[in-house]
Amino acid sequence: MAVQLQNIPALDPNGYTGPTRVMAGVARTGDVTLDTLYGPNGTVEFARWLYLGVSGNVSFRKWDGTDQTLIGLASGVWHPIFSIQVNTAGTTATNLVWGS
Repeated sequence: MAVQLQNIPALDPNGYTGPTRVMAGVARTGDVTLDTLYGPNGTVEFARWLYLGVSGNVSFRKWDGTDQTLIGLASGVWHPIFSIQVNTAGTTATNLVWGS
């Protein structure tokens, strides 16, 4: 009996999913300093979550180095945003916390 193989595409069609972690939720957190990479002492921490204390727009740098702005995000919620920093230009939300 012949076995037919099926080609299953990657989960991320753009091929830049970045580091992976358990999808359970936030394990580590840190305060966001605008225009500064997450992580202590110059190391880069890859965040999977952003928390907004006050709602607004968030401009962030993605893991592949490109920037993106999300408009009108709600406050008091952990948003699943894969990022390495939050940018000053385009960000109106405040009291931001990153989580990984």
